[in-house]
Amino acid sequence: MKISNYQIFLSERSKRRKPSPIREIQPLLSIPGMISLGGGTPNPSLFPFDSMAITLKDGTKLEIPKQSMEIGLQYSPSYGIPDFVNYLKNFLIEQHDLKDVDIPPWDLCVTTGSQDAQSKAFDLLLNEGDYILVENPTYSGALAGLQSNKINPVGVDIDSEGLIPEKLEEILSRWDFRTKPLRALYTIPTGQNPSGTTLPLERKRRIYEICSKYDLIIMEDDPYYHLRLPTNSDPEVTKIPSFLSMDIEGRVLRFDSFSKVISAGLRIGWVAGPKELVERIQLDQQSSALHPSGMSQILILELLKSWGTEGWEKQILKVRETYAQRRDFLMNCAEKYLKGLAEWYEPSAGMFLWFKLNGVDDTRDLIVNKAMKEKVLFIPGSAFSADSKPSPYIRASYSTASFQQMEEAIKRLASLLQKEAVLTFSSP
Repeated sequence: MKISNYQIFLSERSKRRKPSPIREIQPLLSIPGMISLGGGTPNPSLFPFDSMAITLKDGTKLEIPKQSMEIGLQYSPSYGIPDFVNYLKNFLIEQHDLKDVDIPPWDLCVTTGSQDAQSKAFDLLLNEGDYILVENPTYSGALAGLQSNKINPVGVDIDSEGLIPEKLEEILSRWDFRTKPLRALYTIPTGQNPSGTTLPLERKRRIYEICSKYDLIIMEDDPYYHLRLPTNSDPEVTKIPSFLSMDIEGRVLRFDSFSKVISAGLRIGWVAGPKELVERIQLDQQSSALHPSGMSQILILELLKSWGTEGWEKQILKVRETYAQRRDFLMNCAEKYLKGLAEWYEPSAGMFLWFKLNGVDDTRDLIVNKAMKEKVLFIPGSAFSADSKPSPYIRASYSTASFQQMEEAIKRLASLLQKEAVLTFSSP
């Protein structure tokens, strides 16, 4: 059923948010002939910057037009620079085939990376003491944000294809909504962090049906959407529709980012979803950062315009090919050195391999203390645990280490596990 009243989903903090009177007049400044003595906008003639030219790695020169520089250096609307917001809306429509779907009125707000949008969405939907469904394991950054605000994550088991719908239904069928407020599911559907799993379409449809049945908001955190990788079962990388693209009821908030495919340091992400919810997120932005970096928005906008569709697709292909090669190399190293010592499956997206270490109930001491002495770093699985329980898993990244370093790291891990096995076997 289409959501008609979003008030029931809002936290008490969000309900109290009011528009900034000064921010409200910002869109009016673009009206031809408008004279404003109302805002606190600094005089742009005093900014020391005049022009900018960027050299891309293929040798192309990217000139930032003077007018764009002026826009990027000045305060802008809290939704983001209008031209950039419009570009992203059209980008989303094309990427997710939204022209063909009758989704309720939606909007988009640019944020300082997708984690900023995610944090603001938690604030939008959750009060202290509330509950939220998450995959178990899930992104440690999300857990940190929830736990610091005394929000209780409820873990839903995953397998090699991501969140298990039957487990979600099982939890919700027994849930006491009257005494334990629960209004949302947080999910990473593509290249799930840390497991590298990707939800197939059938599961997505079932999860959407379940969330509709129990009237939940779906928080679709999808930073690895463009990092889908070929696998043995899907060598052509079949496109899987997003939750947003199937949202006929207005219950999906989608979080995207350019961090993994253009630059992490530019800190540009965005949230898209039901107009009323996105409006509340930009009210939060009004009272915090005002808006994301104008120059980061302009730089990415000019880059995307210069690339066009062909340049964007070329960049995505390059990113996918590079990560696929790195993943395959790390898996070959694991096959060579970790057979019998660990278990793993082929990640279908992202930049992580999720190892289960045989004979190890809790990897924290092994990684934090013993592996450190061997000068090799992994992340223990407990860092991603929704229930804070010990974990036999570790996360390994194949994104930046050289092939030589990856092989040496796996050799050191194998040596450490062999020593542990001997100690365990010899202990009384």
